[in-house]
Amino acid sequence: MWGDWDLLPLLQLINILLPLGYLLAVLGYFALYVGDPPWGRRSVPRWTRFLAVVHAAYLIMAAATFQHVPVANVWEAFTFIAFAITSVYVILEWRLGSRATGVFLLTPAFVFQVLASAFISHTREVEEILQSSWFGVHVTTALLGFAALAIAGAYGMLYVLLYSSLKGSKVGLVFQRLPDLDTLGRLNWHALVFGWGNLTLAILIGVLWVSGLESRGEIAGNFIYDPKFLSTVVIWALYGACLGGRLLFRWSSRRLAAISVVAFGLMLASSMVIGLFLESFHRFG
Repeated sequence: MWGDWDLLPLLQLINILLPLGYLLAVLGYFALYVGDPPWGRRSVPRWTRFLAVVHAAYLIMAAATFQHVPVANVWEAFTFIAFAITSVYVILEWRLGSRATGVFLLTPAFVFQVLASAFISHTREVEEILQSSWFGVHVTTALLGFAALAIAGAYGMLYVLLYSSLKGSKVGLVFQRLPDLDTLGRLNWHALVFGWGNLTLAILIGVLWVSGLESRGEIAGNFIYDPKFLSTVVIWALYGACLGGRLLFRWSSRRLAAISVVAFGLMLASSMVIGLFLESFHRFG
């Protein structure tokens, strides 16, 4: 293990530079969206992949230095969300080769990282449960899953808007720059599969981990009745039905896009209700 606080200066430097890195990525994808300059076709995706690697290194170093996955407070969670969004986008871009939606997806990541860098404060004084390696894997897969499902919702919205624009024969400049419906449909599908797969892993790992804690008497209560767990299972089942509909009943890309938007709205609404009004096992600190 690295010595105490050895990495603090480097962590502070990267924390300052990450917003600048995200800004350059957003500007690069904006240039690709409005003009598709030759210099940007390779350099912008390469920069974004490099940015994701640097951000991953930052999170790993922070976890090693402060002895917990950096999600102990809202600002730590924000930088993890920025990383999750970027990582999912990089995977989808590499898989499908479409760069036209980068500006839409990396802009929220940029905003999350700016807020995180401005207000983040790391500490080793966290609850013991946050220091568990099980928790680290659980929260990483969960955030990657939710980020991918949010991206699927964004692609679904773009699909619906473009479809409506084409149907009305009024395609504005913004929609002219979007990928075609087939590409948006494939991006939506891959984001759904990636998100649902990670959410499945997160649920399984969480159930095994918390069941062990309960059997040893390390936590009280029954996690099965936890509002966050129940809402996550409902969302997981909804997305699972969506994927099953595509595989078994050949649902159209348009139907998947519409369901993606609705499901993301439900996911966001349930998170807000639970966060504001209900007690949950998933609250720490």
